[in-house]
Amino acid sequence: MFDVLKQAVFTSVGLASLTREKVDQLAAEVARRAKLSEQDAKEFQAELASRTEKARQDLQAEIDRRIDHALIQLGILKASVKRVSADASAELRAAIDKRIDEALQRAGVAQADDLRALTVRFDALERKLAAK
Repeated sequence: MFDVLKQAVFTSVGLASLTREKVDQLAAEVARRAKLSEQDAKEFQAELASRTEKARQDLQAEIDRRIDHALIQLGILKASVKRVSADASAELRAAIDKRIDEALQRAGVAQADDLRALTVRFDALERKLAAK
């Protein structure tokens, strides 16, 4: 009889919405009505509290999953996804830039730093020639 009552409580009560105090009150009331021993009452209360927490976590996970799905459907990325995406993009850009720089060096193509240095040297030589 107690098992039937216990299952009815677990299935009919929205465990995820119960506060710890309400869980304790419910367990105490069921234990009193079922005339459970003190040990059985404690076990029932612990099991009810455990299932309540599990139901709360499951509900939160389902809410998070549905929110994520809705955001994806709307084309909106969560901040954490945006951050990871930006980090990956920056790493990819840096890797590509490095490979391009290496390829240009192997090909003997002057890079911007080299051109700036040559421009500075050229300007200095022009000033020297103009001064003579």
